Amino acid sequence: MGTSKILLVDGYNVIHRVPDLRPSLEGGLENARMRLALQVSTWSRTHPAYECVIVFDGDEQYTGARDQRLAGVRCLFSVKSHGGDDEIIRFAREYQGRASDITVVSDDNKVANNCRALGAAVQPSGFIMSVKARPTPAKIRASPEGKAIDRKTAAKINEELKKKFGL
Repeated sequence: MGTSKILLVDGYNVIHRVPDLRPSLEGGLENARMRLALQVSTWSRTHPAYECVIVFDGDEQYTGARDQRLAGVRCLFSVKSHGGDDEIIRFAREYQGRASDITVVSDDNKVANNCRALGAAVQPSGFIMSVKARPTPAKIRASPEGKAIDRKTAAKINEELKKKFGL
């Protein structure tokens, strides 16, 4: 695809957590998956540098189906039911590029913590709902008064405090 960055979406986690997507479950899981894929497809049009991948837990129909496209978005199904979390973590661990090129969209603590530990960026489930949202590394935000420090200064302060408190 020529892209170097991946947006990796925790499918059912996002569907269940985003108020705009939850009603799509009333039409069944297939309807909900399509609605999510359409939203991710919309997001991807404004972020062409990203290949978007949605990971779903496998179910009786899709277990082992592994890879299909919905609304032009690559969708992976875990080999077993409730295996989507492990599939996302595996993807982040084994990505042929660098884990830092992956942005994971999930509110699941297991997924978020493991992917962060592997070097991936993590965004909340509602991230893909905004077409303007851009995956960026965590930044130190300016305070309401407009005062901010850069990463280098923050790291230096942290090291000095660790020494002071014996950490």
